[in-house]
Amino acid sequence: MRFSEGTLRQKALFALLLGMYLVGLCIWVDDKLSRVGQPDVGFTLDGTSLSPTRWDAAAEGLWGGGRALEVNGLDAVTGPLRKQIHAEMRRVPGETNRVRLQHPGGWVSDVVVHVRPWEWGDVVFAEGTTTALGLLFMIVGVISFVIRPYQASSWALLAMCTILGSLLTNLFLQNNENDLVQELYFRLLVGLAAVTPLHGALAFPVVHPLLLRRRKILALIYGVGLLVAAAQFMAWRAQWQGIFAHVGGGLDTTLLLGSMLCFMARCAWLAFRSRDPLIAQRARILLLGILAGVVPITVANFLRAFGVLVVDMRLANATVGFFLLALGYITVRHDLLNARMAVRRAVIYAVVVGVLTAVAVVLVAVRSYAVALLLLPLLYWWPRFDARLNAWLYPKRARFPELQRAIGGDLLAATTVGAVLETLADAPARLCDARSCVVFVLPGVAGPDEQYAVRGAALPSGPPLADEVLVQLMRTTRKEIRRDHIATEPQYANIKADCYACFDRLGAEILLPIVRDTRAIGGVAIGARHTGDVYEVAEIDALSTIAQQAVQAIVRVEATERLRAREMEFADLKRFFPPQIIDQVMARGGAGELRSQRKLVTVFFSDMRGFTSFSDSVEPEEVMATLAEYHAAMGRRINEFAGTLERFAGDGIMVFFNDPVEQVDHVERAVRMALAMRHDVRTLRQAWLRKGYQIDVGMGLHSGYATCGFIGYEGRRDYGVIGNVTNLAARLCDAAGAGEILITARVYGELRNGVRAEAAGELTLKGFHQPQAAYRLVET
Repeated sequence: MRFSEGTLRQKALFALLLGMYLVGLCIWVDDKLSRVGQPDVGFTLDGTSLSPTRWDAAAEGLWGGGRALEVNGLDAVTGPLRKQIHAEMRRVPGETNRVRLQHPGGWVSDVVVHVRPWEWGDVVFAEGTTTALGLLFMIVGVISFVIRPYQASSWALLAMCTILGSLLTNLFLQNNENDLVQELYFRLLVGLAAVTPLHGALAFPVVHPLLLRRRKILALIYGVGLLVAAAQFMAWRAQWQGIFAHVGGGLDTTLLLGSMLCFMARCAWLAFRSRDPLIAQRARILLLGILAGVVPITVANFLRAFGVLVVDMRLANATVGFFLLALGYITVRHDLLNARMAVRRAVIYAVVVGVLTAVAVVLVAVRSYAVALLLLPLLYWWPRFDARLNAWLYPKRARFPELQRAIGGDLLAATTVGAVLETLADAPARLCDARSCVVFVLPGVAGPDEQYAVRGAALPSGPPLADEVLVQLMRTTRKEIRRDHIATEPQYANIKADCYACFDRLGAEILLPIVRDTRAIGGVAIGARHTGDVYEVAEIDALSTIAQQAVQAIVRVEATERLRAREMEFADLKRFFPPQIIDQVMARGGAGELRSQRKLVTVFFSDMRGFTSFSDSVEPEEVMATLAEYHAAMGRRINEFAGTLERFAGDGIMVFFNDPVEQVDHVERAVRMALAMRHDVRTLRQAWLRKGYQIDVGMGLHSGYATCGFIGYEGRRDYGVIGNVTNLAARLCDAAGAGEILITARVYGELRNGVRAEAAGELTLKGFHQPQAAYRLVET
């Protein structure tokens, strides 16, 4: 994503963060302009902590700062408030202030500090280090954000750099009780700086999923920072009004210490427990930066706030440079390398501009108005020169849109995953004159094994690519990895040999991820260019775009295959289930989710009476026509009551209920379907009798537990039930007379809504040792 592609809200937030630093810079400039040339007492007094503001004051005994015990005879520890001490200080040039100072080593001395005008050299001595560090923080934050705009880690780095940079720049402003804007701005920075490490802990050394899923957590973090800032500001106002002296003095430092401990804890955990070598390496670098750069200043502030430690904070603040160095190493350093093409372009422009400048100088020497002669041809030829320069430096850049459309058309025409990979493997050569390319997808994407497409290189041999450290690194970062990054970045030091081995195995210079739904499913390993030039950002972006188009093509191919399989599955299920049942089965995952299970079902059997003699006495065509008419009528009733058809067996039908979809009223459905079928058969018999067909139907119903599932083998299977309930229902059907529906006692006990039955006695059925009580359904 480019910076220009951000939303208005994102750009406004970027401008707000940048504006925060610019406001602080304006305050700093205004403070220095108002102080330079004015009398300076030679030191600042923050509570009882004293720091020198001039080189000569430091040389007089204030070097390293300390705790002020007395100032001009006033007790600075238990005596008057800071406001009274400031009021009693001598501020006329030539006067002196006497300070009894407890040095960091514990020894006490009396120091005489002369008052003289403050100079710009004093500005450099007192605040040069922190101001330069603040500017460096902003440079790192802005460069990183421009290179990778609007990413979670970029926002975190920019916020940290803005707040810390602004705080370092304005750390030593002149105390002015009447400047509410200056004090409010400073307290705001203090409050936000106390919680900024929490934002950093969520974004570094790798973005925590919580930061991506719960973005409101940032509002909570910085909301706490604003509350701390408000408390600090109120404490400052109360202190100057003489109500209390140290309210909230340790609030910001305590919170800052806790935030840094959280930051350190996450870095330490990832440094020693992460299975990904890159993340562990980044975590170690950042942990060292925190330990060397932030912990000293945080601990010093914490102990200083409670009067335990005496130290000049200028010395402690300088250590934050180590933290900046660590941030720079893990963010922007590798993005500033390999700018040969840009340098070449800049040199050509410099030469052309230099020549034009020389020509203009000559023309001015001849005639002052002769420069105007350059204007018309320059306006005409400069765009052409720029276009020709681009065509020379980037021969295929002008054809990128055309080539991308052509490759996109090829991807659209691909009907298999293999064809998609073959088209993607051709793309680097077509776009960037790459010597070779290896495209691969990991197991589970397009089958159980890895799949490859190779152009200009040998097919990778050896262990699976998924086990390669380089591929694991790409899957973790989901970003391109270059061979020269491995050589220059310190986080690759522990895995350099493994990464080089994988690059050599693929014959590649760059490895691009193929990302699907935030998960790397494969990679594009691109070899060196025929020209020997490096791949630039625009070319990598174009190849990444084509890789994403390939992902969409793979998704389309998979969707087509799933649709085809679903159609076949639907056709298979249609043999057993009515449409409403099929819809529910497909919604639950299709036939693959239909596992064998034991369930309570109601089984219905029907069989024609007199069918054997009928089929012997008429032509086969008439038999088939009669059966088709009968099955059509029965099939409509099966669909109407959502029964599951196990089979049509000649003149016999078997239907069961309550599987594969739960049916609370499965007994009632089966009974009402049987009654409806009997009514349909009676209607059909009127036509049959007119033709002389002496046939009728007998039916049987039973409810009980059975094992339900698919029976058969691949290509020929049925969905049915197995169990005693099936046998009893079949035997009842055999025992039923023409037009009779026999049910068991269990079904009889479930009759509802006006359905009546009468006792049919105890029947001795084949396969059952004990007589079975049976009932006969009667008309309602």
